[in-house]
Amino acid sequence: MSMARLTDLFDSVQAGMKSIEAMQQKWALLTATGSAARKRVTVSVNAEGTVIETVFSDDVGDLSFDELAKAVTQAAQAAMVELRRKTADLMAPVQEHDARVPKLSELAPGAPDLIDLVPEPPRVSLAPPGSPERRAADSEGMEFPDAEQLGEPSRPGVTDSSW
Repeated sequence: MSMARLTDLFDSVQAGMKSIEAMQQKWALLTATGSAARKRVTVSVNAEGTVIETVFSDDVGDLSFDELAKAVTQAAQAAMVELRRKTADLMAPVQEHDARVPKLSELAPGAPDLIDLVPEPPRVSLAPPGSPERRAADSEGMEFPDAEQLGEPSRPGVTDSSW
């Protein structure tokens, strides 16, 4: 690789880091709001998805407790949909910049592109705690097929009775 191309790559990476930093600052200030039950329940979340405000309209008393609980859940979920959209919009310029940076395989033929090695995250459940969907997921133990099984230590340690 030529020195000029390496310098261009370095400059591009530096510019990318600056745009990521600016995006992170804007992201930290994001909020999103969702409503349910004909806008009788409104929930706002911060950039991390933490509920920061819940507002009930004056006529929220028309709802039963079950309807109110469902409306709060729906409003929070609607706020998260809005937050994901805002986050994607905020990240779009950074992703466009990243698409222009050469991939590792372009610089070193035969090398894997690191982004291709990152597994896709699983779909996150919207099921409430204790639901059949969550019980099935909780009962599945983690498996480590490539892990080496170690025996007990052969020398005394801090848990040895001679202490």
